[in-house]
Amino acid sequence: MIEDYQIARRSGENAVKAALKKGVDPYLPVLDSITEGKKQIESYVGLLSLPLDYIAGNKELSRNNAFANNFMPLLGDGTEFAIKWASLFDSCKEEGIHDAIKVYEYMNKYYVQEGNKRVSVAKYLKIDFILADVTRVLPPMDDSKEVKAYYEYLKFYEVTRCFDITFSEPGAYAKLAELMGQDLENKWSEDSVADLKMAFFVFSKLYRSIEKNIDRQALSDAFLVYLSVFPVKSIFEDSEDQIAKNIKMAKLELLSGSRLDEIEFLADTPVADEKKSAGIMGIFSKARNYTAASPLKVGFVYDEDAETSRWVDSHEAGRLYAETIIGNRVSTSCYLINHDTNAEEILNKAVSENEVIFTVSSKLITETVQLALANPGKKLLNCSVGQPHPSIRCYQGKLYEACFLTGMLAAEELLLTSGGNENRKIGYLLDIVRNTTVANLNAFAIGVSLIDPECRISLKMIEGGNHRECIEKWREEGIRLYADFGHFGADGTKGKPGVYRMTEGNDEFVATPFIGWGKFYSQIIQSVLSGAWDLNDQGRATAATNYWFGLSTGVVNVVAPNLPYQTAKLLSFMKNSIINGELDPFSGELHSRDGVVQGGNSTSNVLAKDLEKMTTAKIIEMNWLNENIDGDLPV
Repeated sequence: MIEDYQIARRSGENAVKAALKKGVDPYLPVLDSITEGKKQIESYVGLLSLPLDYIAGNKELSRNNAFANNFMPLLGDGTEFAIKWASLFDSCKEEGIHDAIKVYEYMNKYYVQEGNKRVSVAKYLKIDFILADVTRVLPPMDDSKEVKAYYEYLKFYEVTRCFDITFSEPGAYAKLAELMGQDLENKWSEDSVADLKMAFFVFSKLYRSIEKNIDRQALSDAFLVYLSVFPVKSIFEDSEDQIAKNIKMAKLELLSGSRLDEIEFLADTPVADEKKSAGIMGIFSKARNYTAASPLKVGFVYDEDAETSRWVDSHEAGRLYAETIIGNRVSTSCYLINHDTNAEEILNKAVSENEVIFTVSSKLITETVQLALANPGKKLLNCSVGQPHPSIRCYQGKLYEACFLTGMLAAEELLLTSGGNENRKIGYLLDIVRNTTVANLNAFAIGVSLIDPECRISLKMIEGGNHRECIEKWREEGIRLYADFGHFGADGTKGKPGVYRMTEGNDEFVATPFIGWGKFYSQIIQSVLSGAWDLNDQGRATAATNYWFGLSTGVVNVVAPNLPYQTAKLLSFMKNSIINGELDPFSGELHSRDGVVQGGNSTSNVLAKDLEKMTTAKIIEMNWLNENIDGDLPV
């Protein structure tokens, strides 16, 4: 009926007026204009039942002015276009839309080649899906985040044939696959795909009932965060009311997304703002007066025994140090999760008995977030970095700064003991790869290269915890110096980490980078006692906070006994340069084994005053090896 065309046309005209008022294009995006000048490769996908809201615009510019940006018509009532639209409307209302439209998909958006009137009528009738014959247009490969994420989507689509889930960040599809117990290399079973689609459908329906205006990508990102906190099986086992409660409870988590560049990285202890404390906000955020009779209770949750784990032993020493330094205004307790205990019971006990809880293993990140959501009045922290969770705070030391200094020291030690003639290689043991161990390794290698550009780093991954086997292989290769900064000692115990010189008897300790957890815990606990924690918590909105303390805080340092005074002077100079912000291991020109990672001024005859510094996000996401490293990281 022409009357419906007139209503649709008024909707289109209103959309044009609103767009012009906002200063945006009132017409539909055109794919040919978006891809103009770019090399295009097309790939046929086939027939899909396509949600109408996935369709972004038209493939070609012709007739584009016939539609507003909401796909409603704009041409006059007496035009042939209007008559055909009205006739199509009558037919669709009676019989539905049978013929498939032809669309092109580009970067997860769909553009109509044939059937734009059918799309317009379907949108007017508020039809949810339309049959579409889809051809994919592949973007040229580049290093942009969007293109990287899209090519990961193609791998995900290949194994699932699922096109509804689209993430904004590279790595998200692999994380989803892991949460589903799958990967991106092998085709998923029909049951696994069905479970994923059903879980996403249930989550989408409930999330959209709470957050009305959310696009598909933001919805997908929120779904991934939800599955990171609540196991996928909970979507099938919990009632819709419970899932809705979970969504509301985790709203800050879901809105935060997962972007590293949105995390607030704090390089120092929170300090109370005296003006803010003295003003009106101070009335509502005044620190509680903790006393010996009513101390601040702080719990530490370990997932290994301090007797056998270097890592836990260092945190236990930190707990005892903090309790001693602060005095009777704080009372600390530790809780052990092992094979003989129920993790949920131990964690709930820790939360019920303490105001502040530190979980010292990154493996407990999900449980820590769940506890924080269920106990909003408690302060929970997890020992990890690069985690986008606003409901907790994460913490870690910038050990790479100290590894850099230790690398310089190790290279000088090798030169001094070998006279420059011996096999100039230094071994490096790696027991596990996480988001900071690669930075530590590269910083060590860069430090070595500054002293001896010809020295090589022999990287060996520990398989099955057999440290001595790696060390003996180095001995056979003539290597006499190695670095072992891992969580377990070379003898399978909690022996001291560090750089070691091989001898006929026990290996001799040379130096080690370390994190003084006692200083860290003292500083954070003091911020709670002073009220600085709560003052800094105000206005965080959806931003996640990660403490990442380095040399400047005294939390990170190097232990190196019996140094020649010249070496001590050099290392002190480099350390102070890092503390003062004048130097960073990842500043200036950087070379991986595949080429230049970060540009510099190596071709200039004049030394640069200011060197480009790698961003925190790139340091945490580091997946390349410095040019002087031999060996490979596990895939």
